Amino acid sequence: MKAASKEAWFERWFDSPHYHTLYKHRDEHEARYFIENLIHHLKPPANANMLDLACGRGRHSKFLHELGFRVTGVDLSPASIEYAQQFAAEGLQFEVHDMRNTLCSNMYDYVFNLFTSFGYFDSDYENLRAIDTMATALNRGGILVLDYLNAGLIANQKQITEEKTIDGLHFTIRRYVADKHVVKDIVVSCADAVSHFSEQVELLQKEDFERYFSEVGLSIEDCFGDYDLNQYNPAASPRLIFIARKK
Repeated sequence: MKAASKEAWFERWFDSPHYHTLYKHRDEHEARYFIENLIHHLKPPANANMLDLACGRGRHSKFLHELGFRVTGVDLSPASIEYAQQFAAEGLQFEVHDMRNTLCSNMYDYVFNLFTSFGYFDSDYENLRAIDTMATALNRGGILVLDYLNAGLIANQKQITEEKTIDGLHFTIRRYVADKHVVKDIVVSCADAVSHFSEQVELLQKEDFERYFSEVGLSIEDCFGDYDLNQYNPAASPRLIFIARKK
């Protein structure tokens, strides 16, 4: 696949230090709790080989490795992977990769795509390419875990504007829904410098993922609605978490 001539919003924003400043207070306890619940549910063998696709700075990869699994974390952002490399060890490695491009074939027992690390692209074709990367990377019978937002809860939300100051940076964030996307317009101010960024996540429904999975040979085994792994409720669940197996 040819790279787009214009830099996509996620390439610029995820590789910016401002992104990591804004989200520096993400709940590590919640992330670890989710991973532990998943492992308890999945019961992978001790020698399982795992891929954390769109791993960011590697926090989920670290937790999986601490539980004794072999883990590869990949992400589009060179800055995030450079940061994650400090955690590299035997059985834990990181590399830069665009999930729209095939990474490998029949290599992993489990693929994880967590914390709404999907829905960033401009076309249905690109979405399907990314899902195909996940399916292709799995061994036959391997498991995909895809953790997404519940679009049904967000679609009718009103515009929200918030301001916060972190480490001397002032953030003005406007969140709204437009053209079947949840959008964040982000203005970062520091002294005389002002930077503008955007986040845009497509409001994909459960039916969209069912179609993607069917096209690449994945069969849904479970659908959870939160990090406690309660069953998905379209009207109330905060998350949409798929457990799908490669046929």
